[in-house]
Amino acid sequence: MYPMRTITLRTILGGFLCVPLFAPLFVFAQTTATTTAEQPVSQLQQQIDQLMSDRMSKMPTLEEVRTSSILNYLEVKTVPQNPGPIEVVQVSVESYLTDLNKATIEWSVDGKVVERAIGRKVFSFQNGPSGKTTRLTISITTNAGEVITKRLSWSPVGITILWEADTYTPPFYRGKALLTAEASVRAVAIPDNTAGQNALSAGNLVYVWEKDGAVVSGSSGYGKNSFSFTGPRPYERANVKVRASSVNDAMSSETRVDISLSQPFVLFYEKHPLLGVWYNRPFETDVTLNKKEFSISAEPYFFSNESSDVATLSHVWAVNGKSVQNYGRTITLRNDTGVKGDSAVSLAMRGLKQTFQSASQNLRVHFEQDTASRPTF
Repeated sequence: MYPMRTITLRTILGGFLCVPLFAPLFVFAQTTATTTAEQPVSQLQQQIDQLMSDRMSKMPTLEEVRTSSILNYLEVKTVPQNPGPIEVVQVSVESYLTDLNKATIEWSVDGKVVERAIGRKVFSFQNGPSGKTTRLTISITTNAGEVITKRLSWSPVGITILWEADTYTPPFYRGKALLTAEASVRAVAIPDNTAGQNALSAGNLVYVWEKDGAVVSGSSGYGKNSFSFTGPRPYERANVKVRASSVNDAMSSETRVDISLSQPFVLFYEKHPLLGVWYNRPFETDVTLNKKEFSISAEPYFFSNESSDVATLSHVWAVNGKSVQNYGRTITLRNDTGVKGDSAVSLAMRGLKQTFQSASQNLRVHFEQDTASRPTF
């Protein structure tokens, strides 16, 4: 019985003894946890305050915001948009946030002030040569005292467009094959590489071709410096423009060419049996012959070249108003009996595919020998 009471008393006493021992420890732990939690919050608040103070100090003033807005919405127009070398460039400025008519505008080219006046919104200058950068600085001081500076630069590429039509010219012809209606033509853009820069070679540029104001995307791209197309119909023109630029847009320029249409025509030449066609002596409207036989060769200038064995031209010969069956460009006339007389020879040619290509030629032949009444053919 007594051991049981002793154990119970000790247990109770142990419980009472635990109260004063653990209470200070609990209060100490609670105080320590509160101090540790408050310390990071205070540091974080200080960091936030410092960050807000830094942000506020870096915020632009109202004057800076207005100046930036005027610069961002300043409208600058250049005519032409991509000027070529040694080309006169016109630059104009306009703003809807400030009255430029009351502003002092200063224009500087390559660091040298050229003009400075109130309301000077339009300025013209000459672009530099091919491969040279021309820098233009526009400094605007508004009537409110705001200063806006706009900088532009151009690095033009000298571009020359050469074109050739796929039309017929006889051998030894020294002129250019001209473009006629519906004929094929090829234009080639040649950059100016006189400065010896590799960046100006034809293969290192990006070309954008336009025909009659419309971009031809299929013929445009990197290294595509040639463009083939079909000529217009009669009484129209072919307007071709190309814009060439480097890959990094450091150099850019454009040029255009207006290709006018020409009319095909026919010239008659004598065809010698041994020497061939005498291209250096075309017949005029009249010719006097004292030969018994001679051949006339017709040369169709600026008709589309035949690209296959299928005939693309029709030949209608006539002698003294009567048609002669001849499908080629050569006809032979004979004066077997040799009587004096005149004969009118004519030829009408027309394209079978390019139906707008047509021409005709007439020739009056005077025979001097007098042994027959009329020549034979």
